[in-house]
Amino acid sequence: MAVILDLQDVTKAYDEYKVVDGFNFQVEEGELRCLLGPNGAGKTTTIDLITGRQKATSGTIMFKGRDITGQREDKIAKQGVGRKFQVPAVFKELTVRENFQVAFSKNTDPFHNMIRLGRRDGRERLRQVVEIVGLQERLEEQGGNLSHGETQWLEIGMVLTQNPQLLLMDEPTAGMTEQETQQTSEIFNRLKGEHTLVVVEHDMAFVREIADVITLMHLGKTLAEGPMEIVENDPKVREVYLGTEGITDAA
Repeated sequence: MAVILDLQDVTKAYDEYKVVDGFNFQVEEGELRCLLGPNGAGKTTTIDLITGRQKATSGTIMFKGRDITGQREDKIAKQGVGRKFQVPAVFKELTVRENFQVAFSKNTDPFHNMIRLGRRDGRERLRQVVEIVGLQERLEEQGGNLSHGETQWLEIGMVLTQNPQLLLMDEPTAGMTEQETQQTSEIFNRLKGEHTLVVVEHDMAFVREIADVITLMHLGKTLAEGPMEIVENDPKVREVYLGTEGITDAA
């Protein structure tokens, strides 16, 4: 399959300290890649660099064969890159339906977006997204009344309304119950193939449920990459992170 995302020798440095250090990272279309590593490994900074939230010190970031290095965040989003942050950013005073309406279009005017979602194509997209994230019975509920898991699913759905080709998810199961985590794994497995996903996550049971390939970062670099069973048995991974117990939920 074609490579949709390609980071080439990407570095993010603050004076002499390199958060991301010559990082190389390729993701194929339709793949679900999990980006793992302890706090400080450079995972969230890497997502920030891809989306334009931060600017790389050096290196190249290619998306769909185009150089997006250093472009503005909004310009990158319009090319088909969607992001869900670790802390959900939903409008608590609006209903679930209205949150979807605001998110539907890349237009910066929320009233334009609400009108557009009311059209036939918008209604069909809303139906599809709501069915994927399982909020059919909650459309008229205010965002502030949702459970933590439902709030996470709402934000995932808000990203999906724009039908991005690449979705970047930062710890989507943080704070979820076991049941909510299982439902989230079902959502992500449905998205594989139609969308390309890069997921930063600490819950290793969840990772085992969803990942095609994992990339394990250490000090801003790739320590190991491949299927879970290969990475967790890599001697250098065990030496740096894991002792003799395999990959754990270490933060």
